[in-house]
Amino acid sequence: MHRILPAFACCALVACGFAPRGADGTDASVGDGAQDAPVVDGAIDAPIDAPGPIDAPTDAPGDAPTDAPIDAPTDAPIDAPTDAPIDAPIDAAPVIDVAYLEPADSLPGAGNVTIGGAVTLNTDTLAFTPPLSLPAGATLTRVAQTVASGRPVAILHVQNFTVTGTLSLRGTAAFAVVASGPIDVTGTITAAAEVATPGGGGFAPGAGPSAGSNGSNNGGANSSTDTGGGGGANGGAGGRGGSTTGGSEPTAGGAGGTPVGPGTPTELRGGSGGGRGARLCTGTVNRGGAGGGAILLYSSSSIAVTGAVLAGGGAGTNGTTCGGSNAGSGGGAGGMIDLQAPSITGSGWLSANGGSGSGGDEVGSGNRGSNGRNATAMGAIVTGGAGGSGVDAQTDGTSGGDGGAGAIAATDGGDLDVNTNTGGGGGGFGVIVLRYATTLPTVDAVQTSPAPRRTTY
Repeated sequence: MHRILPAFACCALVACGFAPRGADGTDASVGDGAQDAPVVDGAIDAPIDAPGPIDAPTDAPGDAPTDAPIDAPTDAPIDAPTDAPIDAPIDAAPVIDVAYLEPADSLPGAGNVTIGGAVTLNTDTLAFTPPLSLPAGATLTRVAQTVASGRPVAILHVQNFTVTGTLSLRGTAAFAVVASGPIDVTGTITAAAEVATPGGGGFAPGAGPSAGSNGSNNGGANSSTDTGGGGGANGGAGGRGGSTTGGSEPTAGGAGGTPVGPGTPTELRGGSGGGRGARLCTGTVNRGGAGGGAILLYSSSSIAVTGAVLAGGGAGTNGTTCGGSNAGSGGGAGGMIDLQAPSITGSGWLSANGGSGSGGDEVGSGNRGSNGRNATAMGAIVTGGAGGSGVDAQTDGTSGGDGGAGAIAATDGGDLDVNTNTGGGGGGFGVIVLRYATTLPTVDAVQTSPAPRRTTY
């Protein structure tokens, strides 16, 4: 064993002798030069690494057509139409639709006005008595209505309007309040006539589009018969003056005024005056009653009336120093009250009743007939003045007619079938309008006389 091992080891060393590749030129050109360089590194690696247009065509066509068409059409059509129609109407100035007034005259003010105590406004001169200074932002203007026969209107432009006292209105112009905030009437606003003095916007005795006619006498200077004047009219007809139907001088009384038509008025105006009774003497003349005035209250918020708004007609009167030859005069018609607001609340009164006629004197005795009564009570009928009496029932004067109120028409002056002096007719009731935004309530909160004409705006 020990001799064989050296021989085997020597043989292994000879057979495994190593010569480096490429030292003789043959291995270098075939193994390294012809195979390794051209096949592995040159021909295979270069063509695989070089092409890189795979990412570019994918990114470029994919991003551009996909992002652009989706983003642009989505933003433009949706955003633009949504913003334009919503923003424009909200920013535009609101249109204020106030009855009877032009848009330029319908703007509210920025100041708050409160009427406490007793204050009178002359709607022609725009002066308050006692003097009242309006706060900054509140204004008082006087404009003409656009209708041909329209009365002028004194307009108080305010934010809030509150009446805790009494505001009386005098003058030929009607009165309106335009407020952006609430109107609250716990006191009284009155355009009621006082005998021959009309309320603001009302007509004088014997004047107006629906005035009562004067009475007449049939026998001239020696007549013992004088008939009463007719009552003025507005929403309701005026009563006829009393007539004598018998005796030696039958004579018709003055006709009552004709009422305005039904429906919503197109003009803010007061009642017409009553006609005067006939007389054959000098001295203080008898006069018909004046018409109640006209009031418009507008609020874009609310109106609450727990007090009263009045526009009653005036009383007919008899003259003096006439020796018992005065006939009675007609009462003035109630005026107009118009409320316009989204909400009209309160249990107060809106009253525009007619004034009553005066009674005729007793013939020859000097006993005078009584004056009529002003329609200043809330909703109540005012009865006519009593005729003069006391000497001979056959020559007593007759009573004047009652003023119209609620659903009750004015009554005529008393007739008699003998020669005498008759009473004047009662004045017709006025017009009340309630304007609600969009929807009429089932029942009105406020109390009215006469019944209101209801509408929406």
